[in-house]
Amino acid sequence: HFRTMAARSTAVVAIACLIGLAAGESPRPIRRPIASRLPARPSGGTTPTRALPAGAPSAAPALAYGIDAVSPGQPIVCRAAVAWGPKRPIQIEEIIVEPPRAGEVRVRVVANALCHTDIYTLDGEDPEGLFPCILGHEAGAIVVDVGPGVTSVKPGDKIVPCYTPECGSLDCIFCVSSKTNLCPKIRATQGKGLMPDGTSRFKLASTGEPIFHFMGCSTFSEYTVLAEISCAKVSAAAPLHEVCLLGCGIATGWGAVWNTCKVEAGSSVGVFGLGAVGLAVIQAAKLAGARQIFAIDTNPAKFEVAVELGATDCINPAGLAEGVSIVSVLQQRTTWGVDYTFDCTGNTQVMRSALEAAHRGWGVSCVIGVAAAGKEIATRPFQLVTGRTWKGTAFGGWKSRSQVPQLVRRVMSGELPIGRYITHTYDGLEGTQEAIDALHSGQCLRAVVQYLPPPPPQTAGGGTSDLRLLLERRAAGGTQLRFVHTSAATKSEMKFSVFLPPGEPPAGGWPSLLFLGGLTCTDENVVYKSGFQAHAARLGLAVVCPDTSPRGSGVPGGDTGDFALGQGASFYLDATEAPWKENYRMESYVRDELLPLAAESFGLDLTRVGITGHSMGGHGALSLFLRNPGVFKSVSALAPICNPTQSPWGKKAFEAYLGSAEAGKAHDATELVATYKGPRVPILIDQGTADDFLATELLPGHFQRACAVAS
Repeated sequence: HFRTMAARSTAVVAIACLIGLAAGESPRPIRRPIASRLPARPSGGTTPTRALPAGAPSAAPALAYGIDAVSPGQPIVCRAAVAWGPKRPIQIEEIIVEPPRAGEVRVRVVANALCHTDIYTLDGEDPEGLFPCILGHEAGAIVVDVGPGVTSVKPGDKIVPCYTPECGSLDCIFCVSSKTNLCPKIRATQGKGLMPDGTSRFKLASTGEPIFHFMGCSTFSEYTVLAEISCAKVSAAAPLHEVCLLGCGIATGWGAVWNTCKVEAGSSVGVFGLGAVGLAVIQAAKLAGARQIFAIDTNPAKFEVAVELGATDCINPAGLAEGVSIVSVLQQRTTWGVDYTFDCTGNTQVMRSALEAAHRGWGVSCVIGVAAAGKEIATRPFQLVTGRTWKGTAFGGWKSRSQVPQLVRRVMSGELPIGRYITHTYDGLEGTQEAIDALHSGQCLRAVVQYLPPPPPQTAGGGTSDLRLLLERRAAGGTQLRFVHTSAATKSEMKFSVFLPPGEPPAGGWPSLLFLGGLTCTDENVVYKSGFQAHAARLGLAVVCPDTSPRGSGVPGGDTGDFALGQGASFYLDATEAPWKENYRMESYVRDELLPLAAESFGLDLTRVGITGHSMGGHGALSLFLRNPGVFKSVSALAPICNPTQSPWGKKAFEAYLGSAEAGKAHDATELVATYKGPRVPILIDQGTADDFLATELLPGHFQRACAVAS
C-alpha cells in the first residue's frame, strides 16, 4: 500500500484535518518555552538587599535564578561587576537596575564570554572609555520585561545582546543597504555610555551614584537593560553558555571572511594574530574553500588549534632570521603575496605588514583588531596604487537582529562548531575577575562566566534538557526542523521532525497536527514525500512527526528479520512483555513526553492538537484518539491498520509486545470505538481501493461497520 497510495490522499486528509484545527476553539495563553524556565537557586534564596537612598523608588529583590520574582516595571536590586577606573580590578557591587523605558528591554544575563574589547577598555586604551561603568558585551540572556512599544521580544525569550544594533527601519539607509551593518540609530548615546534617551538605567544601591553603560550592553551584571534594536532573539533551545560567543568575536571573524571580504574557494589567506577572532577567521576561510591558510603569531602554542581549524602553514615572526620580515616570507611562499590578509591584533605595525603582504594587483587586507587610543595606520601610497585594498569590518558585517539568529541555528545544527574556543569557564559573578586574568595570561581563547547554570535534566515528563538540532531548512515559507533528545519514556535517544509555519504564533500558540509514520518508516518519510508543508503554511499549522519506534544500541528489535516487529514497528503502544517493555513505550512517549516538549519548545497550543498517520501510524492515530478522549481535537488516517487483532501484522506485534492478541484489543480501533465516550468528531480515513493489503491487513470495512454500530 505504500506504492499504491496516491499522493492526493495525503493532501485530502491532511487538509480536512488541518482545517478543523485552524477553525478550533478560543486559544489559551501560551506558556513560556522550556529553555526559558530556569531552576531554583541552589542555596541562599534571593540576592541580599540594603536600604535604598532616601527618595529612591522601592526596588524588588530579584531571584538569582529565574525571572518569576521580578515585578515588571519596578526597579531591581542585583549585583554587577563595576569597573571604577582604568587598570583597576573590577568590584562586585550591589546596584539598582531601573525598569525598561520605551523601546527598551530588561534581561537576566545567563552567561558572559569575555572579549579583548572589554580588557582594552579596562586597561584605559579606549578613547570612549567612561568610568564607573559596567563592562561586558558578549553574552546570552533571557528577557525579563519590556518597555512600551517593544514588539520583537517578550518575557522568556532568549536573546544575544548585540553592540551593533539593527533598527530595520525603511528610513535607515544603513539597514536597507546590503553593503553595511553600521546602523547609527543609537550610536550617539551609546558612545556616551547612556541609553537612547540620554540617561542611565544603573546606579549604585548604597549611594545612588549613576553608572555608565558599555557598548549598549553592560552584561557584567545579573540584570541589564538594552535597546530593543540591540536584541537578537534566538532559538528557545539555544545553549546560551555557548552561543554567547556570537555576540562579538567569533561572529566577527566569520563575517570578515564571508561578508566583508567574500573569500573565494581556491584563495590564499593570511591571518595575523591567533586569538579567538583570528582562529574564527581560519575556520571561516577553511569553510569558504581557501587552499592555503597562513596562521601567523608570536606564540607557537596556538599553532595546534590553528591547524585543527584549518591552517595549512604556521609562522612565528619572532623566530625569523634577523632582517627577514613576515612580509618577505609570505611573498616568497606565494610569489606575489596573499590573496586575503586579516589583522586580528589591533597593532598598527601588524596592520601595515598585513596590507603589504597582500597580493599585488588584487590583494585585500582587512583590519579587524581595534587599535589603542591615538594610534594611526600608515603605508606607502604605492602599496594601494599597485592594486591592494585596505578595508575594515565591524562585527563582521552581520546585521545583528536578522542574522545572529541564523548563526545560532547553524551552531546548533553542528555546521559551525564553537566549543573549541571555550578554554576557561567560571561560575558566578565573582568569576569575572578570574576570567579577566585568564584573558591577560595569553593562554585563553574565550573564558565563559556562567551567571546561571544550564537547566538540569528533567525527568518527570522529560528528558528535554538535551534537545539537539539535527536539521533546519526553509519549506513553503516556514521552517522544517529535526531534533534528537534523550527520552525518559523509551530510555533511548528519540528523533522527531517539526514544521513551523511562517510568522509568529498566535496568542494561544500554534494549532498543530501530530503525524505518526508507518511500518519501516522514520519521522522523515512524510517530511520529504508528502508535500504537506504548503498546506500547513497556508493554514498556519505546526506539524510534529515522531519516529516510529525507539532505536539504537541496547534497544531490542534491530534485527528481527520482520518489518512488522521491532525497530520501525512499535505500533504506538506501551509494551508489557520482555524484552520490549523497557524501551517500547511509544504511547507514553507521544502523549506524555513529546507533545508537552513540542508545546513548550515551539509554542504549540495543546488545546488544538489533531492526530493523523498512515499504515501502522494510522492505527496509532485511531488508537491514541480513542484511548485518550478529548486530548486530540481531530483524527484522520491514511491506509490504516484498522483491526489489528484480526491482522497478521497486528497479531504478531500484540503477541510480542503485550503477550497475546486478546490483550491487543485495548489498542484496536475497531474494538475501542464501541466503548468510546469522548467528543463525537468525524473520523476521516482515506484508503486506496487497489491496495494489495486491503482485505488481509488493513480491514477498513471492519472499522466502518463498528462505527455504524456505535452510531
